[in-house]
Amino acid sequence: MKIKSQISILFYLINLNLILSKDIEDLSKFNLTNFEDNSLFTRWRPIYHISSPNSWMNDPCAPYYNRKTKTYHLYYQVQPRHIQWGNISWGHVKSKDMIFWEDVISWEKENYVSLIPGKGNNESIQGVFTGSALPISPTGDETNGIVTIIYTSVKYLPVGWNVPYKKGSETQSLAISYDDGITFEHYGNNPIIISPPDGWNITGWRDPKFEKWKEMDLFLYGSNQNNYYMTISSGIRGIGPRLLLYQSSSSNNLTHWKYLGPILSVPGNYTLNKEWSGSLGYNFEVSNSFSLREKIEDGGDNQTIHIFTSIGTEGGNTSLHQSPQWSIWIEGILSKEKNNNIKMDIIANGVTDWGDAYAFNSFYDSIYDRRIFYGWIKENHENYGERSFGYNGQLTIPREVFVQVIPNIININNSLSQQGPWTITSNPNGTNTFKTLGIRPINEIIKLRENSQFIHRISQKFNRRIDYLSLNISSLNFELKVNINISLNSTAGFIFRRSSNGLEYTTLYYDPFNEYLILNRTYSSLIKQFQNHTIYAKHILLTKQLSSNLFEKELLSLQIFVDNSLIEIYANNRTVISTHIYPSLLDSLHLGYFVGETNGVVEFSDISIWSNLQNIFPLRPLNTSMDLVALTNNMTIMLSNFYFFTLCFCVMFILEMIYP
Repeated sequence: MKIKSQISILFYLINLNLILSKDIEDLSKFNLTNFEDNSLFTRWRPIYHISSPNSWMNDPCAPYYNRKTKTYHLYYQVQPRHIQWGNISWGHVKSKDMIFWEDVISWEKENYVSLIPGKGNNESIQGVFTGSALPISPTGDETNGIVTIIYTSVKYLPVGWNVPYKKGSETQSLAISYDDGITFEHYGNNPIIISPPDGWNITGWRDPKFEKWKEMDLFLYGSNQNNYYMTISSGIRGIGPRLLLYQSSSSNNLTHWKYLGPILSVPGNYTLNKEWSGSLGYNFEVSNSFSLREKIEDGGDNQTIHIFTSIGTEGGNTSLHQSPQWSIWIEGILSKEKNNNIKMDIIANGVTDWGDAYAFNSFYDSIYDRRIFYGWIKENHENYGERSFGYNGQLTIPREVFVQVIPNIININNSLSQQGPWTITSNPNGTNTFKTLGIRPINEIIKLRENSQFIHRISQKFNRRIDYLSLNISSLNFELKVNINISLNSTAGFIFRRSSNGLEYTTLYYDPFNEYLILNRTYSSLIKQFQNHTIYAKHILLTKQLSSNLFEKELLSLQIFVDNSLIEIYANNRTVISTHIYPSLLDSLHLGYFVGETNGVVEFSDISIWSNLQNIFPLRPLNTSMDLVALTNNMTIMLSNFYFFTLCFCVMFILEMIYP
């Protein structure tokens, strides 16, 4: 009986080491590199953002809607059983509403993996990189339910904008699915596009995006020809990034493509406006070109068409951004060069996300006539304790992009006269019409609020500094919507994920004088190995003329999503920040107001908060961790386990002495 009791105690202690580390009140007192694999799996893991069941994930791939099955599909890059990039495969999820998802085929083992390097295609032995999909056959049939994907097949590594490029490293391949994207057959004559333009010393050549493009047909042929066009992201070493345009040989043949030339060519590290527009870097990735029509509900005329390109850029200036990878959007006008090549002349250029979201990929949702984007949000843990996490990365909530049109704007101090993320047209009454690319969560996001705890406050005014005033809400995940009227020399916002002792907190505030939305993460975690730099996003509040002598300043309209460690912030549906924080204290759950030094009144109005939002994977348990591939020669972990088991036996010895 005594031996049985001792064994029970030993197993109890072992289980403490394996499963209770997620419940430690203050993780800053421990070395996370000594923690067991997956032991912190649920500590910081989001629940209402798309994620792989476990392991490494990055770029969203091939989003599409299948009318025949009434299902949304999304793939993503993944490396099962690892928490770093490599051996890139595709995972797969599907949904009826883009809010609640299920794994295809299941979350268990590696059943969620759809495409594997080298399987069915020798050109992809080093990776299945980003691509796109449409519910059509390679012959253009849109009625039989067949799904066609075109992706970058990788044969040699490394590939990178700042390393020598080996010829044949990347090609473009095609695969076909007869069961709505569950399984694929690779085209027998892959690759369908073998090489980039002759004579180019390229920095990369990947991430094909194909779809019909009516406006390109009209520009080239004067009528809608139902042609498919494809863009491939690239760059020329020592010169600058390039976006290459291809056209299918006919509307019923997606296996043959004709190169039309670079639609976008800029010098290295080009920017339209250093403060407002980000950098176009030295190489493009995951580019999407598309058209948007102005809509009446967004202030437009329901007629005017705008042409945009969304791009991931590499190697850009980091003076205003924490990473050399930028997420950028461009508005352009199509024209022809002397050699008859098509080009996009840039008229506006903005930042898609000022935080850590990258590699945005999109599709046209024909059901609701809208374009939807997903982006990959990188972790900010700097690989510290990464094996204890057991996963790495998530995707943004689905975002709709649209043309935001605001009439009767006053150009105060001529700040809008500079080029940037907007176009300005003059009106007869002396005002201006402001247009930009709007970005907002899809309307269906309200489904997350079902069964949540709801709080609404009509108004709260402050005329003095408030370092923190509690809203009496404690939650790991919530959505907050608010309008704030801020005088010019004031700053105001919110503090969230604050600990009871005030040692941990994250501050979001707006500085109207310098036109910055600021996310201060200096005190987000007591664990100093995690990133904690402050994120700055340029954001302007517009002034509208209501009558000859009456003017109105735009309110700061915020929609904030906190999902455990993951934060997404939308300001006036045109400025976005996405990033992570990792509070070390279990009670860092509190939310409150923040007001900086002010010489006027700051008013918060229409404050709505939904806490404890829904889990978007109802068929998954909260812990879907998987055994990771073991590290070799990791003496630190070996010693850690040795010390722990030594402690276990010491405890047992003491118990034996006390209870002989």
